[in-house]
Amino acid sequence: MNRSSFLAEPAARRLPVASLLFVMFAVAVHVVPGVADWLQFDRDAVARGELWRLVTSHFVHWSGNHLFWDTLALGMLGGLCERDRVGRFLQCVALSAVLIPLTLWFAAPQMATYRGLSGIDSALFALLAVRVGRQSLSEKDWLKLSIAGIISGGFAAKVGFEFVTGATLFVDSAAAGMIPMPLAHVVGGLVGIGCGLEDRRSTSPRLPLSPGRVVRNVTYLPCLVGRLPSDCHFNPAWWLKDSNSSKK
Repeated sequence: MNRSSFLAEPAARRLPVASLLFVMFAVAVHVVPGVADWLQFDRDAVARGELWRLVTSHFVHWSGNHLFWDTLALGMLGGLCERDRVGRFLQCVALSAVLIPLTLWFAAPQMATYRGLSGIDSALFALLAVRVGRQSLSEKDWLKLSIAGIISGGFAAKVGFEFVTGATLFVDSAAAGMIPMPLAHVVGGLVGIGCGLEDRRSTSPRLPLSPGRVVRNVTYLPCLVGRLPSDCHFNPAWWLKDSNSSKK
């Protein structure tokens, strides 16, 4: 497979490597004894300078049930976001991984420990929802837009339920002995919305070059600056042939 065919390969065929690695890391942390206590968010430990806990706390879980639901959501949502645009996916994960514990540090001083991927999952859900919503608007697909709106409303209702009841909707928080932190989901959702609004794709039409056609460099200048070859189907052999023919 040459470079052109690789770049033109549909995003849906690419394996979501980063999402799988995140899931595998969370599972490994859960099954290896003693690692969870060293990686969880611990307010006293962070105050002593163990700052890595701010990020690694997301990959630590209170129970197998907690791990199952969080990694299931990460695998599904992360896979969809990563396949579409891996750079924005990683940006969303990184920002939410940092901003969520920092917000909880200041906004929830009573919180001594924190674990779980649900905040990052919320960020990825919001990123995907914004992306689908924008695509539906541009394509005027009102059915898809309505479905995205209903699902997003369900997410907002879930967060509201957690605030009101102090319980989680899927994870058995009582059995795990944990107290839900819906603020983490709110922060994650805001991060995902921000990343989704920033995620602008090029809407310029494709202008394929064909053999025997005389083409000037200026015509395809946008294609020659960072958009080769998937956006313009640029073929150097055709271009050279056309350029040579124009000199005769």
